[in-house]
Amino acid sequence: MIRRRIFPAILALAGLAIIASAQQPATPGQARPTAAVPQKGKIAFVNTGIFQEQIGEFKSRVEALNRQFEPRVRELQSKGERVAALENTIKTQGGVLAPAKLAETNEQLEREKREYQRKQEDLEADGNRAKDQLLGPIREKLTKFVEAYTEKRGITMLIDLANAIQSNTIVWYDPRADVTQDFVAEYNKANPVAASPAPAPQKP
Repeated sequence: MIRRRIFPAILALAGLAIIASAQQPATPGQARPTAAVPQKGKIAFVNTGIFQEQIGEFKSRVEALNRQFEPRVRELQSKGERVAALENTIKTQGGVLAPAKLAETNEQLEREKREYQRKQEDLEADGNRAKDQLLGPIREKLTKFVEAYTEKRGITMLIDLANAIQSNTIVWYDPRADVTQDFVAEYNKANPVAASPAPAPQKP
């Protein structure tokens, strides 16, 4: 059965180019100014896995996506429950159902499965498309903010801690090199998000 929330896991900043050097590579054939390269740069770590919960802009857009697709997620869940119920009927009552009734139930199950599969594929396609449209600008802003943030602090390499640990490319790191909370605080300060209005009271 499809998860109730289809976005938060996907919306961790996969593909966000902030794990490479904070300085952009020089264009082929173009000399790079020597003064732009710090003599004593630092390596730091940032955990992008918390961005969706702690970066205001990102969190608000994830919540908007969830609200937008919540009715379709519920519909798909209901369809999945219907499929499971039919499967259970066939499993527990298949030996006692009349052949005609069993055949009818099997046909209904296959029909429900096809519809479930189609709705699931449509939901995932529409969700991914909406995600890219809504979150693409945030990814671009984050990438630009990383450049300014690292340059200001003399950081020449900022490593995505979440991906590094998951891929086992890091054995140990000094927690003092983790700039996640400072990065989040600075980004939220530079990009404040207005508080969402309180929901209107429901009429009795």
